[in-house]
Amino acid sequence: MSTRGVRSFHPAVMLAYYVVVIIGFMLSQHPVFLAVGVGFLLVFHFLIDKGKQLKTWSTMIFTLAIFILVLTPVFNRRGNHILFYLFGNQVMLEAIIQGIMLALTIVGILLAFISLNQIISQDRFLYLFARISPQWALLSMLAVRFVPLLKKRLKEIEEIQKVRGFSVTKGSIKERGKNGMLFLQALLTGSLEQSIQSADSMSARGYGQQKRTQYQAFTMKNKDWYALAFILVTGSCMVYGWWLEDSVLSLLPVLETSQLEQREWLFIANWSLLLAFPLWLEGKEVAKWKFYLQKT
Repeated sequence: MSTRGVRSFHPAVMLAYYVVVIIGFMLSQHPVFLAVGVGFLLVFHFLIDKGKQLKTWSTMIFTLAIFILVLTPVFNRRGNHILFYLFGNQVMLEAIIQGIMLALTIVGILLAFISLNQIISQDRFLYLFARISPQWALLSMLAVRFVPLLKKRLKEIEEIQKVRGFSVTKGSIKERGKNGMLFLQALLTGSLEQSIQSADSMSARGYGQQKRTQYQAFTMKNKDWYALAFILVTGSCMVYGWWLEDSVLSLLPVLETSQLEQREWLFIANWSLLLAFPLWLEGKEVAKWKFYLQKT
């Protein structure tokens, strides 16, 4: 585990950061605010691991964004600006803008959750929630790693079965479907057996019966308090901007201009400062490392 950058901060501080950022994506329904948020998170992913984790989710995120962009104008026909007709139906400018904002919102929240899963490890997650509700904390942690774990196991089963001559890519459709069902059967059977073993092991060790001790203790340092104060102040300003509707683009009854005006510049600067917090920390460590390599 890295001891520098964003990972060096207390887990509660980083959790507060992600909670505020996700709330910001839900409240700041303005294309400029949302685009800035998505841009900052993409850069953050590049600084963390050069976007390797993001690449595994890129297809799903891109497909979901296109799905929202296409369906929103089809089902939403409210507005005053008709762009064109599609199969006799009006396609409104307001619906397209709303589709863009919905897509950016979903993409931003997904990017935040993916990076949260990288920054807040399993030990940190259990440290935060195991004392409150150990069963819920364990269930949430298992749910987060459930899909990638099943994908890994399914790939292993497929590679083993290929040696025996079974494949889901060769043969007739009936044979491939039969082999696929056998793979799934082996996957589910193995997963259930392992889950029973894990449950018995945890029950034997008394998990959830008493107050959980921590393998790694996290303490709030001065930098953690300063960071938490910064997050709370910028988060409060963000909510205040939403309350003033300076971070919300009005579509009806009158479509507002998407260009920022007057106080909106202050709130976009505040939003940028909040998003730049982990970028500054990670970027500083990357710069130090490159300077050290050049010096040596």
